[in-house]
Amino acid sequence: MSSCRNTLEELVIEEAEAQYKRLGADVQKRVDLSEVIAYTLNRLPPMYATTQRGWAQQRKKASQELGDAIAKTVRKGFLSTQSDTLRQTDPIPAHELISQARSLFKLRKLFNKDHLTWKDIPEVVRDALDSGSHQLGSGYVSPDQRTSLLARSYALRRRTTTELFNTSTDKDASKDVKDFESYMSGTTYRYSNILESLVSAIVGRRVQRLDETSQQKINIEDVTAYVLNRLPPMYATSRRGLQNLRQKVKSEMTNQIINIVKDALSKVTKAPERALAPLPFERFNLELDETIEKLQEILKRDDLTWRNVAEVVEECLRTPRNKSSQPYWQAKHDI
Repeated sequence: MSSCRNTLEELVIEEAEAQYKRLGADVQKRVDLSEVIAYTLNRLPPMYATTQRGWAQQRKKASQELGDAIAKTVRKGFLSTQSDTLRQTDPIPAHELISQARSLFKLRKLFNKDHLTWKDIPEVVRDALDSGSHQLGSGYVSPDQRTSLLARSYALRRRTTTELFNTSTDKDASKDVKDFESYMSGTTYRYSNILESLVSAIVGRRVQRLDETSQQKINIEDVTAYVLNRLPPMYATSRRGLQNLRQKVKSEMTNQIINIVKDALSKVTKAPERALAPLPFERFNLELDETIEKLQEILKRDDLTWRNVAEVVEECLRTPRNKSSQPYWQAKHDI
């Protein structure tokens, strides 16, 4: 849900990464930052936002009121989630970790380029097809890779995002950097609040039952955020954790969720309509829409979407070139 985000995630990630760097090498080997982040988020009040104004307000409130709590909970997370290096991994399924930003992260790993934005992707794909030489990486980041990724994570994000927007004024560039970091925050890690998709689905079904006039007044993301902010967060990092939390929701929380959804819809339908700007990084998804259209044309793949873009691009790049030595996209175009 790119248009509905828990503002605490970015703050928790920053604190977890900062504390991780101060740990000894032997302790770092026993730590999975995804688990520390999920542990912390599950013990703090959710702060979802859907608009620029809400995002700014929630971040300010979190910084002023929860700074110490975040730091203390992260420290407890490091102590509580440590285990031996021989533990068997049971990662959360990949389809639970789907977002526009994660798709861009996969493409960055695919091309081994950590600085790519959505605007860059069509040209990079076209150049790779033209040259016929592709040094492809992997979109999956294993637990064994997390230490090396973390060692350069914050510095790399700051440097590359600054370079991306260095044509803007200093003030605009600073804001663009911050917004892009927020957009990409968390893509390295494997965690998910299982309630997000569940609540969004319930809200969607409830909205469909309303009359057409009421439906037009309702923003599903706003209702979803309202509900999520009134439920205990349920972040999972493993398949087993995912299954356990879903079972808990099914057996203990179904009626509670439905009642909160009803309350949210009642408040929204009675409230005056407001024209508020979306989350500050939503503009990057507008760039994504343009990129998808260009890639569909380049690759002649109408089935390409933001959800499967990395997989489709990799498939096309690994496809043997046409005997005429034409680039893949040109050969497809001529057929």
